[in-house]
Parts: sequence; structure tokens; C-alpha cells
Amino acid sequence: MPGIVGIAATYVYFLLWAQFGFLELIHQRLADAAVAPVMASMGLTGLVVSLLTPFLLRRFGASQLLPTAFVACAVIAPLTTAAHGLVAFALAGAAIGASTAVLTVTLASHLRHLIPGRRYGLAVGAGTGLAYFVCNLPPLFEATPRAQGLAVAAICGLGAWATVGAGGAAQPTQHSGSPALSDADYRGLGFLSLVVAFLALVWLDSAAFVVIQETLALKGLTWGSGGQKMLLGSCHLLAALVAGWAIDRGLFRSLLLAAFVFFVVAFLGLGGGVPWVRLLSGPIYVWGISFYSTALVALPAYGPWRQGLVPVAWRAAWVYGIGGWLGSALGVGMGQNLHRIPHLFLLVAGLLLLAGWWLHRQRASRGFAFRRSEAGTLASVSTGFLLVAIAMLTLVVVAQLVKAAQLLPDMDGVPGVIDPQVDPEASLVASGRRVYIAEGCIHCHSQYVRPKTADALLWGPTSDAMGGQGPPLYGNRRQGPDLSNVGLRRSRDWQRLHLISPRRLTPSSRMPSYRHLFAQPVTRGAVEGRVSRGDALVAYLDSLGRGGEEEAYEAWQGYRFVGDTAAGSADAGAALFSTYCTACHGAEGAGDGPLAADLGRRPAMNLRKGGFWLVSWGPGTEPRHRALARLIKFGMPGTSMPGHEYLSDRQLADLVAHVELLSRSAGDAPHAVAADSDDVF
Repeated sequence: MPGIVGIAATYVYFLLWAQFGFLELIHQRLADAAVAPVMASMGLTGLVVSLLTPFLLRRFGASQLLPTAFVACAVIAPLTTAAHGLVAFALAGAAIGASTAVLTVTLASHLRHLIPGRRYGLAVGAGTGLAYFVCNLPPLFEATPRAQGLAVAAICGLGAWATVGAGGAAQPTQHSGSPALSDADYRGLGFLSLVVAFLALVWLDSAAFVVIQETLALKGLTWGSGGQKMLLGSCHLLAALVAGWAIDRGLFRSLLLAAFVFFVVAFLGLGGGVPWVRLLSGPIYVWGISFYSTALVALPAYGPWRQGLVPVAWRAAWVYGIGGWLGSALGVGMGQNLHRIPHLFLLVAGLLLLAGWWLHRQRASRGFAFRRSEAGTLASVSTGFLLVAIAMLTLVVVAQLVKAAQLLPDMDGVPGVIDPQVDPEASLVASGRRVYIAEGCIHCHSQYVRPKTADALLWGPTSDAMGGQGPPLYGNRRQGPDLSNVGLRRSRDWQRLHLISPRRLTPSSRMPSYRHLFAQPVTRGAVEGRVSRGDALVAYLDSLGRGGEEEAYEAWQGYRFVGDTAAGSADAGAALFSTYCTACHGAEGAGDGPLAADLGRRPAMNLRKGGFWLVSWGPGTEPRHRALARLIKFGMPGTSMPGHEYLSDRQLADLVAHVELLSRSAGDAPHAVAADSDDVF
């Protein structure tokens, strides 16, 4: 049991925080240019510390180092959520890389102490599958990075509690029963072939996950809805248990080949045009992940520990340092820069796996002995390969830090310009779009006006769904209003107040408050002063629909109400007015509502001044009650008067009757109204 809990907690820390939550935090607070240097800092530190951990194990021992590493991870996860600026994020990434490296290498080295029974593979599969299942739970997967950091801290605390003193005095047991990997797999080029195999698989997996998460269409087929996440989590658990069962029967290398086949089928299926094949590609991809992940955890302590073979601590250091950290860094870079997995890379990865399998078969059949000359050759090749890998990653870190320093607007929290050639307002809008995505607005709001339907009347004209940017934000469902043209229907002031306190403006709203966004600075797009993430989001919402004002106005002007809006009930309208209008216009319509000062001049909202400046009057115009109904339903672009699109014609008639009554109580002379272009009514 301690081994299963330890594996699950370690993988949750790596998956949910190091590879997902922290990356999302970078996207939220820094420009895209910061992703590469921060992740490179994490990868380089993880690689170096992985190779240093065997020396720590000699000094402290796994039973002492393991719970300490869990405690360090529990502290680091929530602590890194406070990072702001490139330097702070680079240091946070290094801390995450170092803590993950110590934890993974120590755990893998100690697994035979924690799992002494015959079902070693099955226990490893249970821990791995449980971690993936937990990470796919919608409340965790969709949580904010801060919430994910706190959850990961709690899970790492559980891991520390479960492994304190566990297996410390027990003697490790060797694999019994079905044949395990042979001596040839833990010496010389045989072991190096396993490291390369895991390097290829981790590279593929990391690239694919980044591509899927950043491509809305692919995410909709895999991790789109809560039900899909639960399905994939269950597939992870089942596949990991099957992989553990296979490991206990000596089918280790077969698992790696099967994982690669699953990846190829899944990637080709996701890019194909057959709907049912694309839907099955997600679970197939998950089976490949669980197969190689279970093997990755099991490998260091799986084979024999005889003298002359690679020691177990160094097995873990090489597999997780080269195969894990280097593979993850290369995969994330491929996904973010190419946005796809080239077919040529699939071919090369397959050839590497086949070459390793062939080498294993040849060495096992010929019974090569481990000679001193081979040890010297392996040491020389390995040292050279390691130095080249570290040098390459160091150059990447330095180059990306220099590039990011030129592009990032914030090195120490001082706002600036992303790019001198980019318009400041456009930069702010781009930042707001990232906030919109990060806060999960697509889960309740669509950005797609369906052509030739009632959508065009309610939400404005149909336009290019890309909006000049990609990917398009169609949304998962429409629980709230469509936002394609919300900039035509709501003012910036209205948007800000609505985000801070939705029910003050829309009493029946189910939308949560986003007040906290206005206290969090955004480090991109701001030129003058410190701009909050909330202000950036408001700027983005205000940009939606711009350019379609005339088309929308013509569509709204052409609307003809069913029935006679003049026959409404003023009493029923008073109740509607109390619900939808008093926040701005006041209980008596005198323009003294609690939000009036925030949305415009109070005289503009006074309905008792005797007339309505924005309603045409005189010979040849339509009846005033119809014009008022149109104004209430669609609002007035350029002002803070919002539309009330969901109101029926009957409700509009009742509301107009009450508004007319308020106006008549102060006289009915249109000339009595001051010519104020900001007048809402």
C-alpha cells in the first residue's frame, strides 16, 4: 500500500502541477515567449538533479530522503503560484524540476522495499493508473492553477505520511515467477536502448498532449467535457492495471512496442475524417500513455540487482533524466512550435524502438558477458552524450531567456510593451483573450452566431468565427448569452460591473463573481500604468463584434414585434422594472439607481424627465411604444444601456407600459429633454 500511494502522489505532482497547472500559470501571467525559457529551466534542472540524486541516496538513504522529498513538493506547489515575472517563474520552474527529480529517482530506487510482494507490476500499475484517474477528475482538471497547487500539496502530504519509515528495514525482494528483463537489459547498450525507447515515447506523448490542449477541435474529442475526462481517467486506470499484469509476466518490451502502436493509431485517427475513428482515438491514446508510464515506473527496480549491472539508483537517474526530462522538454517544444507531430518523427521513433528490441534479442541470444572494455566504452559514450545534452539545454535556456527578455513586457513586475510594433490596445485585447480561455469562459458562453436562425437577431450579425485569431472559441455549450458581438451590446463599464458582481445587473444570473481578476496584474499589453487581468478581459469582450455596428443596428431596426406593445400591463411592467431596471434607473425611474454613477450621468437615466432622446418622434415615425420596446430588447450601442434579449414580446409590452407611465407623470413634451447624446432613454 505505501508503494501504491507513493507512486500515485508522485505522478499527480508531476502531471497535474509540473506539466499542467504550472504551464497554465505561465500562460496566464507571462507572454508566450516566456514558456520556452521557463520550461527549459525546469527541464535542465530536472536532468542535472536526477543525475545527482544517486549521490544524495548514498549519503541519506531512500527511506529518509523519500518523505523529505514529498514534503518539499507539498511546499513548492502552492508557493510557486505566487510567482510573477520571468525571473521568478524561471526560479519556480527550477524548484519544481529539482523537487520532481529527487522524488522520482528516490521513489523508483526504493520501490522494491515498498512493494515486496510477487505482484510488483500490478501494484505499480495500480499506483500509476490511480494517479491518472485523479488528474482527470473534472474538478481538479478544470480547477484554477492556485486550486491545483493546493490539491497537489495535500496529495504530496499524503505521500509523505504513507512512506515515512515504510520499507526502511526490509530487504528488497527480486522479481519471481515469470521471467523479468535479463542481465543484458541492465548493462551496456542494452540499457541504453531502453533509455532511448522511453525518450522517444515521452517525446511523442508530451508533444501530443500540448497539441491537443491547444487545439480546440482535438480537445473537444478528448478532454472536452467532464464525461470525456472521466472516460479517459477510467481508461487510464484499466490500461495501467493491464500493463502491470503484463509486466509480472515478463512482457516488458512488448509493452513499449504496444504503446507506440497505440500512439500511431491515435494520432492518425485524430487527424482523419471518420467521426467514430476520431472519437475512439482519445481512449486509444490514453492506453498508450498508461502502457509506457507503468513500464517507466517499474523499470529501475524491475530487473536483477547483481554485481556488474547498472545500479538501481543510476537506472532511475538515467531513465528519468534522459528519457523523462529531456523527452518532455523536446515534446513540449515540438507541440508549441510545430503544433503537430510530423509523420517522419513517428517513423524515426518506431525505428528506434525496433532497433532497441532487435539489439535486446541479439544480445540475449548470444549471451554476451559484461567486460571491462564494454564498461569503459559505455562510460565514455554515456558521459559524452550527457555533456552534449546538458550543453544543448543550457544554450536553449540562455537563448530563450535573452529572447524573452526582449519580448516580455515585465521582468520585475513593471508593465511595458510586448512588441514596439504592436498596437497597445491590440496587445491588451490579446491578453484578455488569454484570460478568457484560462478562466474557462468557453464552458458557458459560445462565440458562434448560427446563420439564418434567431441567433442573428438576438446576438448580432454572423461573422468570421476566428475573429482574426486562432483557435476559434466556439465554446462547449451556451448556458449564458453568446458573446460573438457582445461589444455591440454592452459597454466596457457594464462589462466591468457585471464581472465583479453579476447579480447586481442580472438578478437571475448563475455566473460567479470574477472580482479577483481586477486585483491580479497582467504582465503583457499594458503601456500606461498597471492593468489587471480583469481589465484585459473587459478589453477583449469590448472588441467582440466591432465593425458590425451598422449591420446589427439595421437588423434590430427591422424587427417587428408580435401583437400590440401598447396593450401592456403597467402593473406587470412594474415588477419587471424592479427586477431588471432599478439598479441603474432607480426604484422610481429618477436615474438614482445604485449603479447609475458607475455607468453614466444620472440625468441620462432619468425616465421622469418627460421624454426619450434616443426615441424618434414626429410625423412619419413609428409609434413610440414600439421604439421603446426595441430599445429595451436590443439596448443602444455606444451607451451603457444593455439589451434584454430574453424578454418576450408580452414582457416588453408590460415594461413599456410602466416606462410610459413614469414619463407621463412628469409631462410628455419631447422638447423638454436636453439634447444629450449620452442619454440612454
